[in-house]
Amino acid sequence: MTTENIISFTEAAASKVNEVLEEQGNDQSYLRITLTMGENGGAGYEFGLEDEASKSDTIIESNGVKVLVDSGSAPLISGASIDYVEGMQRSGFVISNPNMPSGGGCACGGGGCGCGG
Repeated sequence: MTTENIISFTEAAASKVNEVLEEQGNDQSYLRITLTMGENGGAGYEFGLEDEASKSDTIIESNGVKVLVDSGSAPLISGASIDYVEGMQRSGFVISNPNMPSGGGCACGGGGCGCGG
């Protein structure tokens, strides 16, 4: 278990995560982020809540958000940033990950998160 800053949250994203945690009464929980690779080389991001870290987790804190990343996802997420955007037609988290071939961002919202090729 290590503490590193391999992923960053903008103030908007951190505020939204903390708002959701407080609404659910889980303000002391960790946000788990898992990255999975799709069949076509695209990435899928899964978010969940956990009370404790495992020994192999990397623990990250960015703008007040406590994050857990498993050892398999950590190298693929390193250097990524998460923002939260609100618009007329869509609101959600946007992940910019320099490790993904597309080099672009991923939008997450409505309970799911993913992007693919």
